[in-house]
Amino acid sequence: MDAAQPDWLSTVYSNSVLVTQVKPIAGQSGAEGLTSSSSMPALMADMIEELGIKPGMRVLEIGTGTGYNAAILCHLLGDDAVTTLDIDQELVAQAKDRLAGLGYQPSFDPQPATYDRILATHAVAEIPADWIRWSKPGGVILTDLRSPANSILGAWAKLTVSDDGQTATGVLMPARGFFMSARVTPELADIGEVMPEFTADEHERRAESIEARPTAVPASVFDSEAFGLYFWRQSPEISWWVGEGTAGLNGRRAESWAYVEDLVVHYGGVEDLWVQVERAFAAWAAAGKPEMPTWKVVVNAAGRLTVVLPGAALTAVLEKGAVE
Repeated sequence: MDAAQPDWLSTVYSNSVLVTQVKPIAGQSGAEGLTSSSSMPALMADMIEELGIKPGMRVLEIGTGTGYNAAILCHLLGDDAVTTLDIDQELVAQAKDRLAGLGYQPSFDPQPATYDRILATHAVAEIPADWIRWSKPGGVILTDLRSPANSILGAWAKLTVSDDGQTATGVLMPARGFFMSARVTPELADIGEVMPEFTADEHERRAESIEARPTAVPASVFDSEAFGLYFWRQSPEISWWVGEGTAGLNGRRAESWAYVEDLVVHYGGVEDLWVQVERAFAAWAAAGKPEMPTWKVVVNAAGRLTVVLPGAALTAVLEKGAVE
């Protein structure tokens, strides 16, 4: 690199994640959170290679950010083949100017049934239905699927859109990089779900007014990352926490909760949430406790992603539209 070039170029050319925007956190006076970053260049290249992107394809990038990846795609494919979008119009305006300064003019207006490849540079908990609608039949989508309640829990989802353009099927693979979750509002940082921490006093208080029963599924079931990922996909409305020798559940849509200690379930509210853990464990165990790379996934027209364990038919899940 020329010695006369500014020092910041060494940072730009480094294989590092760079924070590029922070905004206020809702309900926290004076606090700011990360709202955009520039991904590691090697990670951008990895996604492009995983998708097999090549000239002649039309590509939609979701998560414009600085415009770095959009510039690479324009260079590879030409402006007319690239569309990029972002929830934050402030970022979009800045990226447009940067890209125009480099001679690139991608579209910022996605069209239905248009794209051979879609890649998302942020994490999602479900596949937005628009992504399937924007894909051509046979188009491929690649994204980071990640729990909003536990950001460590996730995988890359690679999906192929059906011939009728209504659904998608594919695989999960170990994440080769982690992305920040999609924001809900452009003006604010989203710090995700805050998991409750239950003290012994809280357990005791709850135990005074709840039911108790034995279980054959211990709290340690959540020591398995594979089971944790499978359970999240089976019951995305339930969040959980894990302590020493104990685990607990909270229902997001109803006032239900449970915790397990020494093979005893304590539960309260509308339903016994640990039943869902027992059902998921039974299905996972019956399939031989398979690890994630052997799973298949199905996404319905509404964007709900369902895990299909080895031995189950993808078509059956598509036909009934139900969770295994």
